[in-house]
Amino acid sequence: MAIETINAEEEKRKLLWLKDLSEFIVEANLATWAGEGKEVEQPQRPGYKELEYPPQKEPGIIPQKGFYLRDSYTKYFRAPGMTTIYYNGEPAWAMSYGGTGMVPGYELRAQEVFTFLKHALKAVSPQLPFRGPTEFGEGRLIYRFNLLPNTDGNLGNLEDALWQEKIFEQGIGDRPDILLFTQTGIAGVAIGKGEHTTAIKPWNL
Repeated sequence: MAIETINAEEEKRKLLWLKDLSEFIVEANLATWAGEGKEVEQPQRPGYKELEYPPQKEPGIIPQKGFYLRDSYTKYFRAPGMTTIYYNGEPAWAMSYGGTGMVPGYELRAQEVFTFLKHALKAVSPQLPFRGPTEFGEGRLIYRFNLLPNTDGNLGNLEDALWQEKIFEQGIGDRPDILLFTQTGIAGVAIGKGEHTTAIKPWNL
């Protein structure tokens, strides 16, 4: 079989896998933190809160078929964490997030802001499945999500991305918008190493 044919077949397999991944991320997000999902009773990391999708009957068991999401975060006002998606039992995609969180001085509004953040995250789509949509609003609160340039200067995608999200309160009249919450993250597929340093890509698992 020609190399060109192999490459074309793998590209098709990759695109189909990424489509399935993006749809799974949206489904899982609606069932975990944003959807008031139940926390895992025995977290893998002490001091962290963890959620999973789909829920497993036996704690700590990673399904060996299909997609499985595990989200792990710690603390409250600034809550760094990591989302890992397994495919056929192997880590296949991950996203870490953290940074400022609630802007200092606005901690008393955290519950209001986090409730709004959950509403924004529920509006996620498979076309941009990282967090929330590019913009979402309720009342005077505004959520904005932006992909940031990667090291090559191009905006990222589901395979490899940097991003930032912010929540503002819209100013009245001439008053400027007030930044209440901000967070940054990185996301991308996990690529393993096989024999002779060959790359093991998740869509080939």
